[in-house]
Amino acid sequence: MNSNCSVLLAYSSSILLKLSISYSLLFSCIGLPLFMWASVKLWTGFYTRRFHRNFRLIIQVHLFGFMLHCSGRIVLHSLDLFNYIFLQPCDMIPNIYRCFIFRLMYNWGFWITHCTAISLIIERYAATRLMGKYENKFNWLGICLVLAQPCLAGVPLFFAYINIRFDGVFMPYCSVYNPGSPTIANFNSGVAIGCQIVARILFGFLFTVNKNRRIRMQTSSLSTRFQLEENKMTMQCLSIYANLSSVFLFVQIFSFSYLLSISPDMPTENYLAWMEFNQQFPAYGIFSVLLIVYKIRLLRSKINTNLNQQVHLNETETYFGILEMQIRNIERH
Repeated sequence: MNSNCSVLLAYSSSILLKLSISYSLLFSCIGLPLFMWASVKLWTGFYTRRFHRNFRLIIQVHLFGFMLHCSGRIVLHSLDLFNYIFLQPCDMIPNIYRCFIFRLMYNWGFWITHCTAISLIIERYAATRLMGKYENKFNWLGICLVLAQPCLAGVPLFFAYINIRFDGVFMPYCSVYNPGSPTIANFNSGVAIGCQIVARILFGFLFTVNKNRRIRMQTSSLSTRFQLEENKMTMQCLSIYANLSSVFLFVQIFSFSYLLSISPDMPTENYLAWMEFNQQFPAYGIFSVLLIVYKIRLLRSKINTNLNQQVHLNETETYFGILEMQIRNIERH
């Protein structure tokens, strides 16, 4: 048996690696239809349809990133499990082109979702700055932000794939970052963490601005107050996204960098298994979507209650105003 077959034999006989691949495949298969359902609800839901079109476009690209990631994972992990279970090691033919295409989907989807914060900050700043003028206008801004999002995601991918070679390369397992070589990964991670910190600060700033504006405009018309409530709901949902994304990215990136640094001291198949366990992106996506859906339902109920109170209050004030006028007319006569 040649060295290539020996490597493939070690991978295919590793219970830990097959378990980690199965785990990732399971969550990817759960996540893909969930993200499709969320995309449909984004455009057809009673309350989500009231969000500005630009906001929904950015969220759609965010969900598309999850779907792209899960699709690449499903294909790669299904092929790996099939090879490990049904084929002999020497019959497995690793294909670097297959790896490049589907791993690119995997990684591009990951970075598209983490670039969402930049587009959302710009869009929500415009919505806050142009209150009263932004509704049903400035659709060109959403298109520009949607086009910029995958381009921004391509920057870390460029550094990750810059040294990839296709000719004469034996790649027994599809991976971008080499064990023991964390330089590029650490660079991309540092940029991602820096952007996340800035995004979290700006999200908090915009939320405070909208909250204060809502307090100052309590005496505005009912329709204006409704728009303010919707804007506040949007910012609260974004706060959930910002918090979850920050926690996930910090934990995932630091554990990822640690695994890269200690990988030379462990068998390669164990390193690959722990790397798959570390990539909790589909599980994070599932949890974030379900949590935001739950939050929207709570906020929707609260908004309906507040608006009903305002309507009843206005009706009561109108009733007493009319009664007072009638009394004055009677007294005059």
